Amino acid sequence: MMVPVFVDTGGWIAMAVVRDQFHEHAALYYREISGKNVPLITSNYVLAETYTRIRYDDGHAKAIKFHSLVQEAIKIGKLHVEWVTPAMHQEAWDIFESFTDQVFSFVDCTSFVIASHAGVKEAFGFDEHFNTMGFILRP
Repeated sequence: MMVPVFVDTGGWIAMAVVRDQFHEHAALYYREISGKNVPLITSNYVLAETYTRIRYDDGHAKAIKFHSLVQEAIKIGKLHVEWVTPAMHQEAWDIFESFTDQVFSFVDCTSFVIASHAGVKEAFGFDEHFNTMGFILRP
């Protein structure tokens, strides 16, 4: 089985918002990994953050459409959404609290925990904090 790629908020935003500065890079990378049937994983926290950003940046209708696309990807098995558990929340808080030299968002910390638990090596997004935590950032 292929190792999944974790999709961060920046990856989702860049794919969904055509005027995003990283849209072309994100769309190209997504086509590449989709063609290879690489499994994708994200979290409910990342999706919540993404829906909100799309709503603010590109409007309510676009956020609703994006949600529909996410649901379809889940339904056909291209995307797995990991829900943050209380134990993951605590583990993320421990990261958030201990990395005083980094400006990690709490959602970032939950993403690090989920990606680590899933054996993920690569993250699709534009947040250099993934590199800091030992993941390979794509594209």
